[in-house]
Formats: sequence, C-alpha cells, structure tokens
Amino acid sequence: MSTPQDFARPSEGSEADTVPNQNENEQDEQPSSHDSAVEPHQVAEDESNSGEEDDDEDDEDEDDDEEEEEEPKLRYNRIKSSVAETLTKDAASVLRVSMRFVAMGTHWGAVHILDFDGNLIKSWQNHSATVNDISIDNAEDYVATASDDGKIFVCALYTPEVQSFNYRRPVKSVAIDPEYKNKSTHQFVSGGMAEQLIMNEKGWLGHKDTVLHANEGPIYSIKWRGNLIAWANDTGVKMYDTTSNLRITYIDRPAGSPRGDLYRCRMCWKDDTTLLIGWADMVKIAKVRERNKRDQVPGQPNHYVEIICMFRTDNIICGIAPFVDNIVILYYTDEEASSDEEEEGDQRTRPASQPEIHILDWSGEEISNDVLAVNGYSHYQPNDYGLEFYPKEDMFYILSPKDIVAAYPRDLDDHLQWLLDHRKYEEALHAAEEALANGTPSEIFLIKDIGQQYLLWLMEYERYEEAAAACEKILEKDQNTWEQWIFKFAEMGQLKAMASHIPIQAPQLSSTVYEMVLAWLLQHDHKSLLDTLHEWPPILYNVSSVIMAVEDSAEKDKDNVILLECLADLYTYNGKPDKAIEYNLRLRRPNAFDLIREYNMYEAVRNKAVLLMEFDQYLLDEQAKTVQEGSPRKQANDMPAVQLLIENTQAIPPKRVVQQLKPRPKFLHTYLDALFRRDPHLGYEFHDLQVELYAEFDPAKLLDFLRASNYYSLEKAYKICEKRQLIPEMVFILSRMGNNKKALMLIIEKLRDVQRAIDFAKEQNDDDLWEDLLKYSMDKPLFIKGLLENVGTDIEPLRLIKRIPNKMEIPDLKQALLKILQDYHLQMSLRQGCEKILVSDSVQLADRMHKTQKRGVQCQVDAICNICDEPAFDEDLTGVATIVFFCKHAYHQRCLMDDTADEASLGPDHVASSLASKVNYATLLMSSRTMACPICQEQMAKGNGVVHRIAERLEPTASSTITLA
Repeated sequence: MSTPQDFARPSEGSEADTVPNQNENEQDEQPSSHDSAVEPHQVAEDESNSGEEDDDEDDEDEDDDEEEEEEPKLRYNRIKSSVAETLTKDAASVLRVSMRFVAMGTHWGAVHILDFDGNLIKSWQNHSATVNDISIDNAEDYVATASDDGKIFVCALYTPEVQSFNYRRPVKSVAIDPEYKNKSTHQFVSGGMAEQLIMNEKGWLGHKDTVLHANEGPIYSIKWRGNLIAWANDTGVKMYDTTSNLRITYIDRPAGSPRGDLYRCRMCWKDDTTLLIGWADMVKIAKVRERNKRDQVPGQPNHYVEIICMFRTDNIICGIAPFVDNIVILYYTDEEASSDEEEEGDQRTRPASQPEIHILDWSGEEISNDVLAVNGYSHYQPNDYGLEFYPKEDMFYILSPKDIVAAYPRDLDDHLQWLLDHRKYEEALHAAEEALANGTPSEIFLIKDIGQQYLLWLMEYERYEEAAAACEKILEKDQNTWEQWIFKFAEMGQLKAMASHIPIQAPQLSSTVYEMVLAWLLQHDHKSLLDTLHEWPPILYNVSSVIMAVEDSAEKDKDNVILLECLADLYTYNGKPDKAIEYNLRLRRPNAFDLIREYNMYEAVRNKAVLLMEFDQYLLDEQAKTVQEGSPRKQANDMPAVQLLIENTQAIPPKRVVQQLKPRPKFLHTYLDALFRRDPHLGYEFHDLQVELYAEFDPAKLLDFLRASNYYSLEKAYKICEKRQLIPEMVFILSRMGNNKKALMLIIEKLRDVQRAIDFAKEQNDDDLWEDLLKYSMDKPLFIKGLLENVGTDIEPLRLIKRIPNKMEIPDLKQALLKILQDYHLQMSLRQGCEKILVSDSVQLADRMHKTQKRGVQCQVDAICNICDEPAFDEDLTGVATIVFFCKHAYHQRCLMDDTADEASLGPDHVASSLASKVNYATLLMSSRTMACPICQEQMAKGNGVVHRIAERLEPTASSTITLA
C-alpha cells in the first residue's frame, strides 16, 4: 500500500497518467461557458487530445489583448492503474480518502480499496445497488458503506468480520464513529429516504437503533468529527453533540434554494470545531464555540455555532475542502443555451461544461481556478461529482463516474516547469537559486540549464547587455561553457557587450579567447579595447602579439589618441616602460610620473625636459578650466613634472635641463624657481640668469631672491634692474655694494617714499646717512613732515627741528610736533616705569639674599678643611673655630686667617662669652679682611682651584701660604 509520498511523478513525455493543461483543444461541440475573469487552466480529457497544442504565434498575438495567465496552485494527475480498468466496466459513485488508502464505491454496489496510485488492494460487493456513501474510522480498520438497496455494511479490513444492517429504504449517507474500533458500543449513524437520522449502537442484547431526528425530509449527507455529528436534510444543516446527547444548532437553507435532491449538500470538517458547508450555490463556514460557564444551563447544550463566513457563488458546488487558510471548491457549470434552445424553452437538457476547481479565500475572493476535462463530463450532473482531500499532504481527489483525478499542491519543479513553459526564464532562474539557497534545490531542473535557456531568450530578443551580465551568475566556473557563449556572442557581433563580463580568473579561459576578444574590439570599438586592457591582467594574452596588431592599426590612423593610449599601456605591461614614457607624456596621462618613479626611468626622460614642462602647462590650463574662482590652485613650480626634475637632480642634472629649456624662458624660469626653493645652492651657477628671468616673469619674487642668494653678480643684477626700473631691487643692490648714499637718493628721488627712506636709514644705522637724509629733506616739506612723524628715537628731534628753514610752510606741522612731544612723554613714562620696576626688583633680590645668608648651612660630619686637609670638625681640636661658606667649602679659622695676632686676640673664649661678643667677633672678622672662599675665587680667576692648589703643593719651592685676592 502506498502513500502520497510514494506517488510516482509521471515520466517525462507521458500523458496517460498526467492531466495536462489545455485551453482550446477540447471537444468542439462543447464550448466553455466560463467567461468570468481570467482564462483558467484546463486539463486534457484523454490521450487523444494530448497531441494537440496551441499555436505559439497565436498565443503571442493574443498577449496584448488578454490578461497574463496566472500560475495554477495545484497540479493534476489522472489516476490510472487498476482503477482505470475497473471504471471501464463500472461507474464510480462515491470516494473516501484515509491516511493509508482510498475507498471507492460504484453504481454496481462494489467497494474497492485502492492505494494512492490507484492500484487495487481489496474489493468486495455486498450491495446490489449504488453505493451512496462510505465512512472510515480513525484507526482505518473499519469501513461502513450505505446503498440504495437499504443496507449498511460495516466491514473490517484486516479480519473477516462483516456486519449487515437492513433499513429497507434507500440509505443515502452513513457516518461511523471515529473511535469505532476502540469503543465497545460500535456506533454509526445513517440517514436516507426514510427521513430519519438513526444512531445504531451495540448493547447487551445486540445492536439497537435510536432515532435522533426525523420527518424533515431525506438526509443526504452526514459528517462525524469527534463528538459532533452534522447532517443535512431539505430544511438545512443540523449538529448533534454525542457527549450531551443534545442537538446544538440548526443552519437553515436560504429561501429559494435549488432542490436538495438535485444538488446534494457537501460538508467537510476543517478541524474539530470548523465545518465547511457547500450547498448548491451557497458557502457557509460554521464555527462551534463553547459557552461561558456562567451561561451554561442544565439540560441545554453547552456549545453554540457561529457562522463566521458566508457567500454565494456563480456555479453549483460539487465538493468543498480546506486548503491551508483557503477553501477549495469543485464547481459544476452548465453550457449557455443557444437562441434556438431558448425559443424551444427549457424542455431540452443542456449539456454540462467541464468541472472546475477554484481556490477561494474566506471572503469568497478567487485566488485561482482550473478547468478539469474528465471523460464524459457533458453527460454528468452535480451529484455525479465528489471532492475528497488528504489533509496530511493537502492532496485532493476529484471523483467523476469514469475518472479519478488527484490534485497536489504544486512543488518547486511544477513551478519551474510552468515558468519555463510560459518563457518566464528570469523568474524561473530566481526561483531555482532561492530554492538552492534554502537547501531545497530542484530535483529535475538545474540552475545552469535554466540559466542557459534564459540566455538564449535574451539573445533572441537582442538584449545582449542583460545576457552578458547574466552569464557571470549562470555560467559560474565552467570554462568550456564560458568559451562556447563567448563564441556565440562573437558570431552575433556582440562581443562589446560581453567583454566586460568575461572572467579573468576562476575560471581563466584560454589565451585564444582573450586575444580573439581584443582583436574584435580593435576592429570595432577602440574605446572598449582600451577599457578591456585596463581591466585584464596582461598574463591572460600574448602582449607582444597584441602590440603588433595595435601598431598596425595606429600606422593607418596616426591621429587616433585611443590607440596611442593602448600602446602606452601595452608597452608598460610588456616590461618596456622606456617606450611607454613618451606615449604617456604626449597623451598627458597623469600616471606618466608614477610610471617614471615606479620603474626608475629618470635616465629615459633626462632629454625630455620640454615635453615634461609642456605636460605641466597642460595640467595648469586644465586646472584653470575646472577650479572655481577663489579656490586654492597649484602654482607652476608645484606641478608634478617640475617636482620630478628637481627631486632627481642626480639622474637629471640641472645643466642638462637648463640647456633644453633655454629656448623656452618661461619654462626655464619655472624650473629654476622650483630648484631655488628646494635648495638655494643647487643651481648657484644659474643665479645671474635667474635674476633676468625673475625680472621678466616674476618681478615680485626678485627682491626675495636677491636677499637670499650670494651667487649673482651685483653689477649685472643692477644693470638688469636699472633696465627695467626696479627701484626697490636697485636700492637693495646698492646697499649691498656699499653705496648707501646713492640708494637713499633713489628712494628719495624715484620712490619719494619718506617711510622707506627712514627705514633704509634705520637699517644701515649710519649717522652720515641720517645727515644726508636730513640735508636732502630740508627743501621738501612733505619729507620734513614725514621725518617729524616717523623719525621716533633714532635721531634727536631738535637736530631735525633746528634745520628746518624759517618761513617754510610745512603741512600739518602742529600735529607732527604734538606727535613728537607725545612720543617724548611716552618715552619718559616708559623710563620711569622701568626705573620703578628695577628698584622694586633690586629690593626684592636684596631681601632674598639677606634671608638666604641668614639661613644655616648644612655641613657634613666628615667634612675636611680645604687648606690643611684635616677634619674640619674634630672634638680633639678644642678652641679651633671652623668657617663654612655657602658653597659648602669648610676651612679652619687658623688656616684661613694669616693674621695670628688677630687670631690670638680673638680666642674661642671671647667668642663664646656672649651674643654681643659673637657679633663683635664676626664684625671684626669682616673688617679685618675680605671674607671669600679661596677655592671659588681661584676657579673664577684661573680655573679649577683644587687642581691649582695641588700643583702648588707638588712644587717644593712653592709657598704654603695662600694669598687671597
């Protein structure tokens, strides 16, 4: 016995077991009446129709007029195997699906137990008329069947046990207790044309019947779930609770509903509390709820039913089942009557259309629909169809008298197949990639195969750029496939689109492919050739061969800048940067300088100074075009070519550069100026030339150059400045030549700048120059005014005022004199302030010295006398005084004092007698001689005193008496 998991997918190309899609190749005499919305999917009626297909060109023409076809939610298989053979002789009347098998009843009264593939497992024929209903318990051990012969059989599947019950009236429905196997009561309920709902159960004395409901018309459908039994009769649907033995609800049929016997009620439990009801053209969803404990009344049901959803349909419902959070409905539709038939009235029976499977949400909105072409559908009525579902797999079975069709939720492979069939290759590729990322790849379709179909489709519609971009993701690391597709692009003349997407590693293709692409680009697209050369590493192709090809093309088109750029790059890649440098410089490529530095090619450009400077001029011109006004700009001597020349003077000597640039003075000036800024001594032999270049191209910098350099000829420089009347520069040169008087005269006569003349006189600090300035200014009132205002303290104001001729009118003389007086008062105030500060600082320093001299001096116990080298502090030497200076040098008083009489008169007893005696003693010492440390005095006078003293001791004739200065 197989399960849905074991249901074999039909082999490719087989249509016997598959219900394929179909639209227009159905029976010609049965046109579809379904014209409501989107054209539905249909399934083929039989193998004879499988070979007919729609014309692709017609479909493409109709795409503009019709809405895009939606993908179905289900896929369909016609159940063949044993059931097909059975239905050729008999007709199916009822079908029930359990977790392990399928039970089918026929019009001849037979019951067949099938596996999910339609293979026959077991059969029996207890009934002599149509089997109307089948019910299976939860354990799937017992099957109850009801028939028009008035009998009910309960058969055990795995034992010979068979129970028969005869009600003598046609039984239309039966429902076995879900726990039939586990309960001893062995209950089941049935109903039919007797208009009674009968509960049959086993008691002590055998089986007994209990009528639960009666006299409201035939009962056509019963469904038992848990402790709830739902049944339908002519008045509506009722529900019974087997726990409380009470009826808990009544759901009436709307007024004007079609006849119940012609349009049987279809019911299905979604779960233990949700009942789906489809009756004729009405759908209701009932929810069983438990009452609050405070609302419960003894003897009344503890549950109530709420209709949570209700809507009407356009067709007759032949089956209803849950599908995830939606509803699956099997519809029966009639063909529309022709005008002739309308004239004849409704006497003729109109042929039926194909049944349809619709998926709706709970509000009645349609999600998808499919049309099923089953055998003989035009002769069937609504009660001939049935819909059962297998909840574990969301699998559905559609029953017709001659067919059983299984419907499955579409899996990834179905989805991909539908997308490919509808030429939605990009969506199929994305779906396959997403499934692979989620760890559930397709078992049939490879991403690579889907991707190549997508590429072919893009190429077909000339979307070459998209196809080339998609190759990276689709072809991955398959070298052979990559090369095949590159040749396809070449055949179609679209290598330009492919060039930027060709892999250069993982995988790396053969060099022939890369060279072919470059050759094609050389013939058709030079810009793409250059871009490709930039992107591809030269190891991929033979650089020398490509150089030869490009040179041939460049010979024919010498003004082609792009080909020159290609050659520059190719020579670089080929390890010949010396050949590439000139191309780079002529092409004004900024990387030319990096190339020179990277390959240390300074020797190659030592004779290309003019070309380098022209490159700088080009960059300056471009900067002038792009840089906004007010933004910082690079100067000529900061440009890369100049910097390259001045940074590598060893490889590119300045003499060689100057020789090349002499015909281009502007470039020469820029170079020498940058060289001087880098090191004023590098181009010293060209400083005379620089004076002339500065005077011509940049006079503002000439004076700074004259001040900084000592290598130019003053006479030549003066002549150059005199020729161009550069007065400040002439003044500076004259001052360096020592001709201050002439320089001053230039300032006075040419510049007429009093302040400059005064500043010049201040700089020279020459009294004769001041005298000349005063002399030449006496007949010039403006100069006198300027001197009065600006002379300051450099000369005595009276010296100037006394020289002023009488009766000379000097403008603003009063203000000038007032300024002199104010300056004088200011100077006096400054002097007084400085004097006060000096006196204050002197007092503070004197106080600090006094405090310092009053402090005690820390002495070492083991200190020695620096004259006699004996301990300075010795307890055995009583009556010997010790003198310690602030420099920490210690002396015995007797060694320091050479006046023995004074020393004798100043004995220790006298010193220690009283404080007054000590003061007098100290005063006497200070008055008797100048007290100072002999060693420190010697250090100040003639070097290290200790060394000098030791040297004196070593001389036998030296006096042992130290005479202090």
